[in-house]
Amino acid sequence: MIVVWAVVMALTLLLEFFTVDFFASCFSVGALVALILAACHVNVYWQVGIFFVVTVVALCTARPLLKRLIKKPTVPTNVDQYFGKTARLLSDVVDGTSSIKINDVVWKVTCSVNLKQNDEVVIERVEGNKMIVQPAARTIKK
Repeated sequence: MIVVWAVVMALTLLLEFFTVDFFASCFSVGALVALILAACHVNVYWQVGIFFVVTVVALCTARPLLKRLIKKPTVPTNVDQYFGKTARLLSDVVDGTSSIKINDVVWKVTCSVNLKQNDEVVIERVEGNKMIVQPAARTIKK
């Protein structure tokens, strides 16, 4: 049984290498404990039972902890990177719409406030093919 547990541990470690989600590594921990029990000549039924218990405990405790510790920061892509950024209007807001230019791309924008050309706006969100913007703090005239 030592060879069987060593093969199970090697295969699950190899699988973990390709998946990288700490699922298969929990089975490797269980296989390691079962391998130690097999080396101590413990009954096969105990080896299998303890393998499953250790694997379940590792899945319930170690996996969530490791995923939390190794959490990768999310990098905004596409239009998500523009949220909260400021831009200047290319034209006056007419009927609540205008346009802005970001990275050489002209976007239609919707704004609830009448603003003039070159006023700064903050991008809040995207709905369809339009960006929803609000006036920037320094644009608002009192």
